[in-house]
Amino acid sequence: MPYATIPPGAILRDFLRVLFCPFDCLYHCGMIYFFTPYSFEKKLFEAIDTYMNLLQDEDWACIMDGDTAFLRSDFGFRIKEYTDEYPDAGLFTCYASRCHYQFQQVHGGADIADPSILRHKDICDEIDAANRLQVEVVERRIAGHLMVIRKGVWKIVRRTVMLQVVAYNTKILGVDTKISYSMLQHGFKIYLMKGIYILHYLRMKEGINYKNHLL
Repeated sequence: MPYATIPPGAILRDFLRVLFCPFDCLYHCGMIYFFTPYSFEKKLFEAIDTYMNLLQDEDWACIMDGDTAFLRSDFGFRIKEYTDEYPDAGLFTCYASRCHYQFQQVHGGADIADPSILRHKDICDEIDAANRLQVEVVERRIAGHLMVIRKGVWKIVRRTVMLQVVAYNTKILGVDTKISYSMLQHGFKIYLMKGIYILHYLRMKEGINYKNHLL
């Protein structure tokens, strides 16, 4: 096929596969792409959907907030272990150093105000050693600091999420809620990856209740 006849979207998709993601599986699990959606118009759903359109049905997207970071260099392999082990998942999430919901906190949130990245690195390693590949089934809304979703699942829940976003005029705040509720509505499982812990700034200086930038 002449190069000029290849759809631009396919060219970009294949370029991203080679450049950004070495975590390939030869069988059912596809590839894992890591991205941070952003919209200057504060249309987070549309930003997520734009990225998801680049993937194939068997691929996974690891969607992260812009103020988060992994603390282990093997993060991709750890995520891949979970997608391989639990292919029935609709949505994965994980622990974070700062989070609104206690079930996504470690030590009951005792370290939520600790600014030391080295302290959180220690927690990350402890969690990895103690809980590797363990999950907790979640039957409620989640905080979306990290969401791992298969493209094929996204195609099923997408319309439900979109209708809720439109109905409630949702911009940034609450999109993760709409996604998690839609997963449950369609019968998909939500798993907390108990072996994954990430750093989350979450307005440590401004205050956790500051939300002007999200509205």
